[in-house]
Amino acid sequence: MNILIVDDHALVRRGLHYVVKEGFPDAEITEAESAASALEHIHNGVNPDLALVDVRMPDLDGLELLRALKVEKPDMPVVMLSTYDNAPYVKRALADGASGYLLKDATPEDLAQAINVALSGSGNVLSPRVIQNLFEEHEASGRDHGANGRRGEYNLTQREHDILELLAEGRANREIAQRLYLSEKTVKAHLAAIFRKLGVTNRTQAAMMAVQMGVGPVPGALVHE
Repeated sequence: MNILIVDDHALVRRGLHYVVKEGFPDAEITEAESAASALEHIHNGVNPDLALVDVRMPDLDGLELLRALKVEKPDMPVVMLSTYDNAPYVKRALADGASGYLLKDATPEDLAQAINVALSGSGNVLSPRVIQNLFEEHEASGRDHGANGRRGEYNLTQREHDILELLAEGRANREIAQRLYLSEKTVKAHLAAIFRKLGVTNRTQAAMMAVQMGVGPVPGALVHE
């Protein structure tokens, strides 16, 4: 396994290198001090299985690099690392395909979980403070525009409403299928329709919309596929 670490601060890169190596002793680590350097590594044959990318950097910022990496390697998971927990950064990152958004005060265990989940493709890992900020923004938006009757506004069927409620509880597709006596394929089809109606692109955003609609609780740090 090869992991690409992109951060313009040498001490942060070395610290991440050490932490990743502790959790994944067999991993090969490639360090890049800038977005340009990261792209150069890839163009020169480095083939990362996952990238850890700082959000703010002096040339291209991390969000621009995220988009560039998704062009170069669409299937490679990218976990964003940042000191910034504001909702717009997080929403942009998730919309552009980030597999997680961790704050730099995360523990080594948090980072290892984020890497494992991203590599498995089983969801998005977000720092708890990031989730809270997303929730507060959705809540404020709901107050400004009126959150009553949101199910009707989005034209969700009763079945879609039931699936969204279970998703907001953090249930995996298999659990949703078992609870509602459906196949996993049918659940996935319903989720695709729910995402389209809510105007979201992933489970984390759908869960936050569910909270805004009063459908479910505030989601935990991990939203499973």
